[in-house]
Amino acid sequence: MKKPSDRIDQVRRLCHQLCRSSCIEDKRQERHKELLRNRAHWSVLKKAEQFRQIDRGEKVPFDISLPLPARDGEEGSNQGVELFWERFRCQQCGLCCFTPGAGLLLEKEDFDRIAAKIGKRKLERLSRFDRALDGWILKQPCPFYDHAKRGCKIYEIRPLTCRKYPLHPPLAQLPYNLAVDAFCPAARLFAKETLEWWIICENNWARLLARMEESGKAPPKKDG
Repeated sequence: MKKPSDRIDQVRRLCHQLCRSSCIEDKRQERHKELLRNRAHWSVLKKAEQFRQIDRGEKVPFDISLPLPARDGEEGSNQGVELFWERFRCQQCGLCCFTPGAGLLLEKEDFDRIAAKIGKRKLERLSRFDRALDGWILKQPCPFYDHAKRGCKIYEIRPLTCRKYPLHPPLAQLPYNLAVDAFCPAARLFAKETLEWWIICENNWARLLARMEESGKAPPKKDG
C-alpha cells in the first residue's frame, strides 16, 4: 500500500506532465484571483508569515520553490522558465556579483569565450584553477562588476551560471517546480508577487487526485 507522501509525489509528477500548459496559461490570465474569491487560502491568510520567511533569505542561505513548472528536457517544458524571465526584474543591486564567496566555476565554453575577449593570461590571473573540479574558478567579488555603472563589464559574454541566476535546481521536496536563490532581492520579490499562484497548483493537484481515486488509480488524460 502506498504511503500518502507517495501518492502526493505521483500527483505532482502527473500535474507536471499533464497540466503544464494550462497551468502557465491560468497564471498568465491571473485566474488565481477567481479561485481566491471562492475559498480561503494560506497565501492570503498567512501572507505576512510567508513574507517574513522569504525575507530570511537576505541573511540565511536557502532556495525558494516557485509555483512554476521546472524544465525537464521534454519539448515545450521550458514554459515555466519563459514566464519566469518575462516577469522577473533584476534590481541591478550587484549582490550576486560583488558579495565575497568561494568563486564561480567557469564552464570550458565560458572560459574560452571570455578569454577570447580579454586574453587568456588576464583571465587566468582573475581566476584560480581547481584540480578537483578540473576547471577555472572566477575569483569573488567578481572582477567584471562595474560599481559605477552597476552592471557587468562583459554582460554579452557572461558565464552560463550568471545567465541563469537567480534560478537554481529544483528542491528535493518539490522537484517539478522552479527554484530561486533567496539571497537575490528580485527573486524574493518575485516569490512574494507569485505566492497566490500556488492556489492554481494546489487546485490542479486536488483535481488530479480526485480523478485518480474515481478511476481506480488510472492516470488521468492530458488537459486540453
